[in-house]
Amino acid sequence: MHHEPADSSSKKFWWFAGFALCLPLAWFLYQLFGPNDEIIVSPETTVITEPLRRDGLPDYARYFYELGHEGVTPENNGAVEFWQAMWPGDLDPNDWQAMCDALGMEIPAEDSGLEPPYSRKLQKEIAVQLTEHYKKTLESPALEDLTRDETQSFIQQTLADEAIGEAMEHPWRTEQLPAMGEWIQRYEKQLDLLVEASNKPKYWSPSPSLLGNNFSGLITVLLPGIQNMRNAARGLNARAMWNLGEGRNEAAWADLLACHRLARFLSQDPTLVGQLVAIAIDGITCPKTVILLHASNTDAQSARQILRELTEMGPASNIVRSLDTGERLMFTDLIIGLATQRDTLSSLTGAGPGQVSFDPLTLVSIDWNYVLREGNRWYDQLVAAARKPTRAERKAAFDQFDADVNQTATRSSNPFRLLGGVVSTKGRSQILADTMAGLMLPALDAAYQAEVRGLVLLELTRVAAALAVYRAEHGEYPEQLAALVPDVLPEMPLDLYSDEPFKYERKPDGGYLLYSVFTNGKDDGGLSYDGEIVAGEWVSKQADLDYLNSDVVFRVPVPDFKLPDFPVEEDTVANPVE
Repeated sequence: MHHEPADSSSKKFWWFAGFALCLPLAWFLYQLFGPNDEIIVSPETTVITEPLRRDGLPDYARYFYELGHEGVTPENNGAVEFWQAMWPGDLDPNDWQAMCDALGMEIPAEDSGLEPPYSRKLQKEIAVQLTEHYKKTLESPALEDLTRDETQSFIQQTLADEAIGEAMEHPWRTEQLPAMGEWIQRYEKQLDLLVEASNKPKYWSPSPSLLGNNFSGLITVLLPGIQNMRNAARGLNARAMWNLGEGRNEAAWADLLACHRLARFLSQDPTLVGQLVAIAIDGITCPKTVILLHASNTDAQSARQILRELTEMGPASNIVRSLDTGERLMFTDLIIGLATQRDTLSSLTGAGPGQVSFDPLTLVSIDWNYVLREGNRWYDQLVAAARKPTRAERKAAFDQFDADVNQTATRSSNPFRLLGGVVSTKGRSQILADTMAGLMLPALDAAYQAEVRGLVLLELTRVAAALAVYRAEHGEYPEQLAALVPDVLPEMPLDLYSDEPFKYERKPDGGYLLYSVFTNGKDDGGLSYDGEIVAGEWVSKQADLDYLNSDVVFRVPVPDFKLPDFPVEEDTVANPVE
């Protein structure tokens, strides 16, 4: 009988043992460093399925470029007049020709646009006026300090800005602030162009980041048009208050209406930034509209026209749409950027130029389709929360969303889960999906609260227009808001924060107090959230308050325009810029 030698059996054993050990090692290395599956183009992963790039993946740059572009011509596009009025704004000179080609316009003359109200030039001009004013009103030793360099710097940097702010908040006349009056006359053409832009039926202004061949992801898209809108609104608000101070109510309303309309142009932007700026613009314009409505020469016909135009306006923002479109696609585009190595984790976490950074995603295997699906699941939950029918339901859904995100962040740091990410492609993909959700998901509650506040401000402004109609037709404001229904308003407007009528009181000075109870749902007695109105009355010094325990307040009449007082406290003059 033949027997294998002992050493031969031993060799086979070790071969089998080695092979058995190599199999899991090979599997481990394959799952860790093996090739990734191709990204599936579908609504569940990439969200959009066309247009496509040459590599077969969605062309998000083209998609964003085409949003709102259908039917746009240079003749019906308000962006043409807007850029002519604001040129070049924050546009890089390298983008000038591409932007003008996209809009179908000639390149305007350099620096032909509106100089921002808070510009260094206007600050200097107003500082000269303020210095002359203080020379007539100050006494020693403050008068002796007036010519010091640090005092002049304080006047230019702080007090001039206060004067500009006053001109945007209160009706004023040219003789009260000559430098600002000259600024308005100097830029009359540009301000008129902004009004003309607001009357166009469409507004399409692509980001310069989408015009060339250097697209590097939606998250890096520049938004110069959005930022320029702030300066446009400031300029129009200042001219409106000037027109009102000079008794030109119709011209004042044309400027304010232009601001309201520009905000609604901006609300078409798919980004959350665009929505928040639109809310801000409408938010600064609503109080000025209320001031105009209270003007003594506002007749019934004008008041009804303003009420009609305010009623026909839709909301100044659409947070849900921006989340469901712009923010979701930014997330999706970023994930695809990581998958195709256009973007890196180090660029997201702030590694600076010249820093050596290790990006593990370039080496390990990731199920990118899983990451995309998980991201869309988070955005589905986010959008569903924002679409709940009542405020209470939305708040509960937002709270649950925040709790889920926080739980995900905690889970991602679990050491056992991190270990699972080493030995499992699915585990790594889950960790990455959770990490990216924590990085990219917006603070919805803050954005939503801004939108609700904007809606309440607009509704309060509509009520103020109805009050102006009533006063013009009856000679005084009503004792109660119920008197507005049904002759002026079809039904009583309700406060979104309480589902009850707004708080209202007719005042002995011929004005009124009108307010919403704001976020806490409680009546805080007419304490404005900016601290300028306490117990329903204007105060000379801004009050300290808890923002969450205040109201959204309108009180007319507003205080008269007043140049800022020069602080004469010794410590302020000694260190004026601090």
